[in-house]
Amino acid sequence: MKSSACRCLSVILLTLPVASVNSQLLDWELGGYAKNLVTYTNGGLEGLPLEYGKWQNTSQLRLNLFWYPATSLTTTVQARNLLIYQKNIKSLNNLLGFFQTDSYYFDLKYEYQDRQDWYAVAEIDRLNMGYTWQDLNIILGRQRIAWGTCLVWNPTDLFNPFDILDFDYEERPGTDALHLQYYTGSLAQFSLAVTPGRTREQVIYAGRYVTNWQNYDINFIAGWQKNSLRLACSWAGELFDGGFRGEILYTNPDMNYRTFRFEDFRFINKSVTDPFWTVAISCDYTFTNSFYIHTEYLYNGLGTTKKAGERRFDILYTGELTPARHSVFQEFAYQITPLLRGDFFVIYNPSDHSWITAPSLQYSLGNNWELYLLVFPSGGKAGTEYGGYPDQYFTRLKAAF
Repeated sequence: MKSSACRCLSVILLTLPVASVNSQLLDWELGGYAKNLVTYTNGGLEGLPLEYGKWQNTSQLRLNLFWYPATSLTTTVQARNLLIYQKNIKSLNNLLGFFQTDSYYFDLKYEYQDRQDWYAVAEIDRLNMGYTWQDLNIILGRQRIAWGTCLVWNPTDLFNPFDILDFDYEERPGTDALHLQYYTGSLAQFSLAVTPGRTREQVIYAGRYVTNWQNYDINFIAGWQKNSLRLACSWAGELFDGGFRGEILYTNPDMNYRTFRFEDFRFINKSVTDPFWTVAISCDYTFTNSFYIHTEYLYNGLGTTKKAGERRFDILYTGELTPARHSVFQEFAYQITPLLRGDFFVIYNPSDHSWITAPSLQYSLGNNWELYLLVFPSGGKAGTEYGGYPDQYFTRLKAAF
């Protein structure tokens, strides 16, 4: 822990001068943002045996340093620093720690949690070096490897899948990996990525071939993740002047894991050995008046058609994007004025009939200043995917530099 703290502290001290420098003049660039998020949670999470505060305040400072020592060489160090206040947050973090998995091989995080209601963390979530030689590009270190094409669910993102409800982490998590890309043409490439792990289940390696056919970007992927063989293909292009994307994943698993069952509050052993398919389809369209519509569907062959909330913690070990068999996403957005944008989306589980919505307003207060208002209402019976979620209200102020 001490060495981890020193590493994080060194990066923070290195990036203290808050300024942006033209990379063409000094071969380096420094920037980031500061923001404050206030959250009000109306109720508790179903099955969580702990009382925690309804109010949470999260202050965040992000620092991004890019250095270009040569034409063919790029390095970056990026750190996120959070200070969180919430009643009983220490006990809450300790409890949730049993159900969380870390995607990083190296420990580049420093946590301070001596007080019951305060939590501070400094974490380096990007630390890599990229080298380009002719048609070959090599990136080594902590990075984001995003191979998916859909906008909400990405089953083919073997390295860095994300949760759309985690809206306050725009950069999204990365992974410690070696990533090779070889361009065979202007629209075609081979990629190979490998991330280490302390156990067989944590090791990920995969290859991807990208080509273009009839103005569609086509991807073919084969790899190993979660102790399972993964074969996939995806596409992205236009259909009737709108976006049309899709991802298909075949999994041949050999998973053995321990998960938590809330019915009797105990850990149980589970295994998954039967092959299954995962499919995501996405369509979106922007009208001339800026009105935007986006529809997406996810089929999860391992998911349940019963109450999906009972499998909420299984997906942390299996790599699923949702515990449900079927999921539907619908979004509408409109640029109300040049400075104000409204957005609304809903995620619906058609099997257990639970849902969560997210109406929001985004307003530009000035150059690099932004106010964001968001609500997470949800509904469903006990034990369903979203039935146990409390309503949440968010207010965020952000300033970029």
